[in-house]
Amino acid sequence: RIRIRMYSKTAVSLSGQDVIKAGVLFDTFAPQFLWLLIIGLPDLDLTKKVMGSITPIVGLSLVHLKIVLLAASQEGALDQVLIFQEVFDASMSQLGGMQKLFANQNFVAEEWPHVLIWDLFVGRAIWIDGLERGINTRLALAFCNFIGPPGLLIH
Repeated sequence: RIRIRMYSKTAVSLSGQDVIKAGVLFDTFAPQFLWLLIIGLPDLDLTKKVMGSITPIVGLSLVHLKIVLLAASQEGALDQVLIFQEVFDASMSQLGGMQKLFANQNFVAEEWPHVLIWDLFVGRAIWIDGLERGINTRLALAFCNFIGPPGLLIH
């Protein structure tokens, strides 16, 4: 449990699962503001100041790391590693292994921010390249945000 002292004399105690849920909430919605900047206002000075720096990606990644560490310390974490081995065993069903992993809430809690942050990292690279070459990247960025790698291919 993590104890947080609020402005009053009362302390709030959060479980690992509470922190994981809060981290997933943050890592789900914070990137959307950043996508709005690079897609909707790519040339704005605010966009260049915020997204020209790697800091937003690093911040989101630190929240993700906290989720990973907390999830890895929860009961059943070793079982996920064993299931993960199935995914990389060519004699087994990779989709079946992933279905088993996605049945675990802590795996989903790690994987969802992983996807969102990685897509934003790639989107940021596309946006920077577009600025440097003077090309419109809105379509590529929209695809990158919604379905990932095809956005890079469009760019």
